[in-house]
Amino acid sequence: QKPTMPDLNQFMTTEQAAKELGFTVVSVRNLVYKKKLESIRFGRSLLIPKKAVKEYLEKTKGMSKNDPRRK
Repeated sequence: QKPTMPDLNQFMTTEQAAKELGFTVVSVRNLVYKKKLESIRFGRSLLIPKKAVKEYLEKTKGMSKNDPRRK
């Protein structure tokens, strides 16, 4: 059975998420790996829910990019 295609309007690529968050793609993947950012795997792609990016931005609002609490 083939996996169903997720609704791509609800997701962004790691590249898009990196641009939105002001991080590198590697940093976004690290956030996913450390379970700080929700994601789903579809085939070989990693998709980040748009709401997860929004929630992360709200949670870290006003913090410096290098603030240790962000990691």
